[in-house]
Amino acid sequence: MIGQRALVGLAVASGLLAGVLYYAGAQRSSVIVAARDLDATHPLTVDDLGTASLPPDAVPAGSVADVSAALGKIPRAPLWRGQVVLSAGLAEDAAAFHTGLALPRGMRGVALPMSAAQAVGGALVPGARVDVLAVPVGGRAPAGRATELLVQAALVLDVRAETGAPYIRFADRIATSTFILALVGSR
Repeated sequence: MIGQRALVGLAVASGLLAGVLYYAGAQRSSVIVAARDLDATHPLTVDDLGTASLPPDAVPAGSVADVSAALGKIPRAPLWRGQVVLSAGLAEDAAAFHTGLALPRGMRGVALPMSAAQAVGGALVPGARVDVLAVPVGGRAPAGRATELLVQAALVLDVRAETGAPYIRFADRIATSTFILALVGSR
């Protein structure tokens, strides 16, 4: 039979072990996050950034831990409020066309203005293939205009918050339509 002292010793040891495990699990690492929704067009300021405490195993590799490491740098892509800022996602200069994708000879690129919700919830990345649909906006488009499939399997060269200059077939649709992109599978 186990003596009373042994039971007390076991209880104390269990309590200490539980305390150590709780303390280890409660450890937090500070990371820098976006304090508000940010586009990728201006250098980051103190007002753009905040901190969050995360468990060490939830901190993404390359996370910025010090505000000074992010100040003055420009995000390579939009950041949403609360999103962890990664050092690889920051640049010294404004985003240029660095995807390495090139248009086939004789083709043209077209910039289309749209919100993240219209662009497959913001899931578009350079290199994706999309169908471009022009959906008439009531009151702005001519009466009777139907939704049109303008391009199939168009190559996404870049995704930015900036609007581009109107070209070719899209020029008269920009003011009168909402654009929807549909992801296309590999063929």
